[in-house]
Amino acid sequence: MTGFTKQIVLALLLTFFTAVQAAPAPADKKGCGKPLVRREWRALSEGERKEWVDAVKCLHKMPHKSALKPTGNVTLTRIPPVDTKSSYYDDFVYLHMDLNPRIHFTGLFLPWHRAYVADFEHALRTECGYKGAQPYWDWTQDASPDFPNSKFFDPSPEHGFGGWGDPDNDYEISTGAFAKGFERAYPVPHNLRRNYTAQGSDPDPFGDGTPGATLPFWNYFTQDRVDLLVNGFVGDFNAFHAQFEGTTGAHGPIHVSVAGDLGGDCPQGLAPPDCFPGPKWTSNDPLFMMHHSMVDKIWYDWQKKHPENFWSYLGGTVPAHSQPGLYAQFPTGGPPFMNFSTEVPTDGIMRESIIYDVMDTKSERLCYVYE
Repeated sequence: MTGFTKQIVLALLLTFFTAVQAAPAPADKKGCGKPLVRREWRALSEGERKEWVDAVKCLHKMPHKSALKPTGNVTLTRIPPVDTKSSYYDDFVYLHMDLNPRIHFTGLFLPWHRAYVADFEHALRTECGYKGAQPYWDWTQDASPDFPNSKFFDPSPEHGFGGWGDPDNDYEISTGAFAKGFERAYPVPHNLRRNYTAQGSDPDPFGDGTPGATLPFWNYFTQDRVDLLVNGFVGDFNAFHAQFEGTTGAHGPIHVSVAGDLGGDCPQGLAPPDCFPGPKWTSNDPLFMMHHSMVDKIWYDWQKKHPENFWSYLGGTVPAHSQPGLYAQFPTGGPPFMNFSTEVPTDGIMRESIIYDVMDTKSERLCYVYE
């Protein structure tokens, strides 16, 4: 391809980006009547926290559902087969594992995770009698050098998330409501782990020139960082998403700072030698749902900040780090590109929907707001 031809192609792609981001929303969908109100975890009473914990444990006690039908390419996902003796909670974990290459650094990242957390919330309510809404973890309250000592990591065996694990026992946690009786099935059976990691050291984690998060991790999820996201990128979902999911954005540093299961680490001494870490089984830790509710809230706040933001959407289907040089040009996924009619993958566990259905949290499909 000549330099002139490349310029034409890039110009056409830029025109396409502008058209997609400015695309008007369809007007033939119903809203919902009384949306649930999601609140920050610490705004809940101890009794309300226990109700959520009990509902999560209820999903863990329920058997695996045969409706789970993996659709991922095993050469890409590098995950074990479905454990039919696992739990319904584990089905949600496997869903995230199986779809991992399709839902990170593509246009599905924010819409899919919004639907995923909403369907987890739906399961808590319909399967386990939970009456509340999915809470969120506002980690900006904890963004400081004292992060590991935050009161958020409550040791209560009834309603707390517990703290950090024992380094002499693969960082298994020993406090909180999920320390006992909450064995994780993937990638191999093990107990929940957390390994506080203060700072990264890899300046090029993907090997493609993408800068890594080399400051102490708490620097990346401060209130100032979130304010820059919410107040910036007017009408430009592509730039908003690229900054948010990027290695120095507010999303990833929480995963790698908490580490263990939330960081996608392989269980030491239990996992096979070919165990490949990554974001796959990060939802093993119930903190995942709290974290991604906060991620969703930031998108929600950005959507509401300016009228141009609400229906702005753009993203590709080819993962940005799957090919050399792709991220620099298409940080939210390479072509072919998605649109409002693109299906949200479900693997038989989530409710069917298209991206348009999850753009508005007050849609019939979602029906919630944030406090």
